[in-house]
Amino acid sequence: MLWELYQQSQIRDASATASRAESKSRNISYEIARLEDKVESLALTCQALWEVARDHSGLSDEQLLAKVSEIDLRDGVADGKMGSGTESCRKCGRTISKRHMSCMYCGEQIAKRHSFQP
Repeated sequence: MLWELYQQSQIRDASATASRAESKSRNISYEIARLEDKVESLALTCQALWEVARDHSGLSDEQLLAKVSEIDLRDGVADGKMGSGTESCRKCGRTISKRHMSCMYCGEQIAKRHSFQP
């Protein structure tokens, strides 16, 4: 009898854990779909801007690709990304995330390096 109660308790716990995992999985699936939609929208916008720049400025695709490569290499790494996730504070020298607008240690305002920096 005691063993059966213990087993029932274990089954309930396992069922609750599985239910939470299923809910979390569903939420993550929705978030992935939302991010995929956002990436597609951004890709479409980038393609439109690329074509406008090419068609109205006289720049060739090769010149635009060269600029993309130049921007990619600004952080010293050809990785297809805008830059590293951290930089050093000008005032105190501590490492700060590029997502912050000011240093969390000394309060120094962080200047944006480019227009698309968050």
